[in-house]
Amino acid sequence: MDSGLLRTMSSALWTVTCAEYPYGVVRLESGPRLTQVVVGDDVDPANDTGRPAPYAAASCTTDGELVVVVRDAPPAIVVTIGDCRTRPLDGAEHDSEFPQEGERLILLSCAVFEAVPDVLVDGVNGVASGRLATEDPESLLIELVGGAACGAGAIIDRRPADGSERS
Repeated sequence: MDSGLLRTMSSALWTVTCAEYPYGVVRLESGPRLTQVVVGDDVDPANDTGRPAPYAAASCTTDGELVVVVRDAPPAIVVTIGDCRTRPLDGAEHDSEFPQEGERLILLSCAVFEAVPDVLVDGVNGVASGRLATEDPESLLIELVGGAACGAGAIIDRRPADGSERS
């Protein structure tokens, strides 16, 4: 992890783990009722097209809802042991869901998808093993984002209802 930054933020319902490598940006903010995470790539001003930079974002509410928004970015991936789905659904710009304990949302910047698409495809194809849903979030981000050596990513885990850590 020579050139990256890892951060973790926890609330009563959520644990958010983020990784930023060169050209990757994560904005992580938490308030009394909402935790927000935005994942994107730092855009070179010389190549500025006047359009907002692509990003994927999630808002985690205190009532257990996740609102996912993407702008010109890959969708978020929700994984469990044996299941994988994307959010937003069907190319929409935003979507919401109420994940259960043990469900994990993975947000990755465009640079990560472009640099190491095979890492994530292998992970999704092997979803039955549960690796994407159960691997330590820091280790998984180091593998995914660190494998790209650029970009950013975040993993949002739903904490158990009693607030204890999941084993």
